[in-house]
Amino acid sequence: MKRLLTAAVLTALAPFSLAAQSDTVPLSLAEAQRVAAENNPQFRRVEADVASAEADVLRARGAFLPSVSLGLRTGGGYSRKFTGQDEFGNTVVRDDPLDFQNSSVSQSLSVDQFTLFDNGARLKDTRAARAGLQASEARVGTEALRVRGEVERRYWEAVRASNAIRLEEELLESARERLRSTQTLLRVGVRGPLDVLTAEVTVAEQEQALDRARGDARRTELDLRQSMGVLSGPPVALTDRPSDPFDPSTLDADALVARALATHPRLARAEAAARQSEYRLDAARAGRWPRLTMGASLGRTQQFSDYSGLVEPNPLDQAASFSIGLSYPLFTQYQNSSRIQSARASRNAALEDTRGEQLGVERDIRAALVELRNAYSASALAERSVELNRRRLELARRQYQVGSLTSTELTDAVERAARAERDALRTRFEFATALATLRERTGDTAAP
Repeated sequence: MKRLLTAAVLTALAPFSLAAQSDTVPLSLAEAQRVAAENNPQFRRVEADVASAEADVLRARGAFLPSVSLGLRTGGGYSRKFTGQDEFGNTVVRDDPLDFQNSSVSQSLSVDQFTLFDNGARLKDTRAARAGLQASEARVGTEALRVRGEVERRYWEAVRASNAIRLEEELLESARERLRSTQTLLRVGVRGPLDVLTAEVTVAEQEQALDRARGDARRTELDLRQSMGVLSGPPVALTDRPSDPFDPSTLDADALVARALATHPRLARAEAAARQSEYRLDAARAGRWPRLTMGASLGRTQQFSDYSGLVEPNPLDQAASFSIGLSYPLFTQYQNSSRIQSARASRNAALEDTRGEQLGVERDIRAALVELRNAYSASALAERSVELNRRRLELARRQYQVGSLTSTELTDAVERAARAERDALRTRFEFATALATLRERTGDTAAP
């Protein structure tokens, strides 16, 4: 029995055997994260925002260029007149109608009102668009960290659930061995029918625990697939195992916070958004200055008394024009003031958002470090509890075989040992998920 319980822990902490899972596809943590980067819908949605921000930059740059348009037009007409007027102004009807034909062609090249001076409004708009692009790219980095962390946590949950099946199978085999031992003791008169019935109940309860573990494994695999963005496909065999828990007291919280404040994409996004709002405020202020514009156009046209204008490529009549305009916003019904006030409020809000992100990043890192330390302590205590319960169960088994221990007392020892085995497995993977959370919140995937 002791050998079976020891094997239960060892096999629960081992990775899947691919030989026993010949109909499955091996899946490592790195591969799961790669698939998620290609298929996770939230991540792809954030990536699409970058293209929109790039379009905003292109639009802002285009404001420095003139808008040039080319116009080509041709047309014709036909009319027939049956009536006319005599010398006294009376309407008369002609015996032979008059036919009239006409056509025209025109060509034009125009430069619409092109801004020569706007006190830097276009330049500020361009810088704001670039800052918006930087914010979108930083958001992609933030989402990438979130997706990697989510996939890693769900991967370890799936590994834990899969290994829990093995643990429950070993515990079931141990319960069946105790049932066989009790039946043997019944035949020699050491135990009674009640003891056999108690052992049978224990086997039935362990079979239920095994069914629950299998259902939990199916659920965690679905959760992992959802985070990867791929629900369909053959069953997977998870090939990685978490690293052994280490004492996180060696990690310097202040150093982790300082590194995150310097490099975390959450802060980069907030700072870029603050710069964008500052540039927009400058652009709004530029609206109070005069605006100098110009425009020009060239054109050719010609009228014809027949339909030859429909195919005439070179009309003879020519025209050219240009204009220069200066406008000064004396009174705009408070529109400029409203835009400036709104932009200033957005700038102030963005600055506070940046400060809030700094506080949030620091709080999240320190909280994640606390969770990691708690997980390490729980794992160490669980391992100690496993060792003590193994020894206690072995003593209880020996006393039970000689009749000095009741079946109820043995069942209590068995349940405590099984609970300790499950806790050891759970806390080991809780440490792995806590470590994944710390990596996500520090923004450093290579962190310990």
